[in-house]
Amino acid sequence: MSYDTEPIIINTDELNPPTPSGGLWDNRAAAYHMYDAPGVPKCSVAVTAYNRLEKTKYCVECILNYTQDIDYELILIDNGSEDGTFEFFRSVAYEKKKIIKISKNIGAGYAWTAARRSFSGKYLIVIPNDTYVTKNWLSNLLKCYESNPEIGFVAPVSSNVSNLQEVKLEFSDFDDMQEKAAAFNKSDPSKWEERMRLISIISIFSRPVLDIVGISDAAYLHDFIEDDFAVRLRRAGYKLMLCRDTWVCHDHDFRNLEDKDPAAFQASLESGRRIYSEKHHGIDPWDDINNFEFDLLAPLDTVAFHKENLSALTIEPRCGTPVLEIRNYLKRRDMTVTVSCAFTSQAKYYLDLQTVADYAACDRLDFIQDVFDENSFDIIAFCEPVNIYSSGLLLLKRLYGLLKPDGILLFKVRNADGFMSLLRCCTLGMEYDHDLPSYLSINEMLDCLMDLGGCDISFSREFEFLTAADQNVLFGMLRGLNPNAGEDELTKLITKNHIFKVIKG
Repeated sequence: MSYDTEPIIINTDELNPPTPSGGLWDNRAAAYHMYDAPGVPKCSVAVTAYNRLEKTKYCVECILNYTQDIDYELILIDNGSEDGTFEFFRSVAYEKKKIIKISKNIGAGYAWTAARRSFSGKYLIVIPNDTYVTKNWLSNLLKCYESNPEIGFVAPVSSNVSNLQEVKLEFSDFDDMQEKAAAFNKSDPSKWEERMRLISIISIFSRPVLDIVGISDAAYLHDFIEDDFAVRLRRAGYKLMLCRDTWVCHDHDFRNLEDKDPAAFQASLESGRRIYSEKHHGIDPWDDINNFEFDLLAPLDTVAFHKENLSALTIEPRCGTPVLEIRNYLKRRDMTVTVSCAFTSQAKYYLDLQTVADYAACDRLDFIQDVFDENSFDIIAFCEPVNIYSSGLLLLKRLYGLLKPDGILLFKVRNADGFMSLLRCCTLGMEYDHDLPSYLSINEMLDCLMDLGGCDISFSREFEFLTAADQNVLFGMLRGLNPNAGEDELTKLITKNHIFKVIKG
């Protein structure tokens, strides 16, 4: 009996072995240079479809019409459709085409796995069938991806998306949409923003990212898969970039739960959030990652800086979103943060802060002056209210000393006289603020800042998130206690924090 079998021949004649001389990024790049060889498509564009045939047809039509400047193979994945999707895929006229038929839909993740196992290109692009690409979409995104080896994931802006990635491009029909998108999609590096996480309306992966980071953790059924991927990506040394120079259409009304069962959707959210926190040692994917500081950092859009290259210190930014916000605020003004530092008093944030800041430190706030030198920073942003810490005024004095002359200090003071106090006074059983803020009046803060020598001192308000109906109820209670109460009293009641800005004199 013969046990001879046909051998598998792998031709490596034109390849070179790795050398020990390169660094992290050089070694990663060298390991994948074979995908730059002739005959290898630059990209593999995979469409995943589950029913919704009309959307699928327009999705594929847009890819064929608006991806003519990049060499790509087309992978069409029918994820258990029952509406003629497979027959349509067979009719698509494109030479470099693969079709995958999955007999039963057992989740989007399985379709993604099928795409990963079958693609040939240097990049894998996964597009759901409710997304319609536009002129220059892929060339623009690749310009960002390939501009820096540290960039591991990019996303365009689109319609119908959360996470501050939505741009509402008004149009009357799809022809008008394509016309307006063509005018919008002009490559512009000044519009690229680094982010902690991205919603992947279109997902672009390089082979190194797929091998090093992977796509998804099977622990997640659906929600928070992208959040988990973002963490793993950053901890592998990569950056995530939002490309505000590229717009695509997401034809899915997610706000009204199109094609979703509300109860199942809520259960998926709760399960994913719990799994994320369990896996990442107590970090919450919403509160600790999506902590954008719009009100606190708003002065960075208008304050006068006397140089283009700035140093910034962000204090208590949780996992680091405000660190990137400062960088993005200044980038929009053609300024650069050359030194970006972060300080946290909670050890669970330290690892993630290291992925977004040039230097991160973890210690008690009492010792912040032992970590940083006097007169070191042009910008200091304190992201938690100073009065939830002991000796808040002394802490401000320490931070003021870390500023350079003409530097800007931004901080918050929690309003201890907010609506929760009113509700407690009405014996409604409301709990105290868990942060237990001490009482610091606006006048006390202004006096302290003037004593320090601050100039150009101002303050604004950050409001509680309350519906109009809730505000009307509060106003009624307020008028019941004080018939002369007006809008000013209501404004004080619904103020969550006072935001202070001071320039060092």
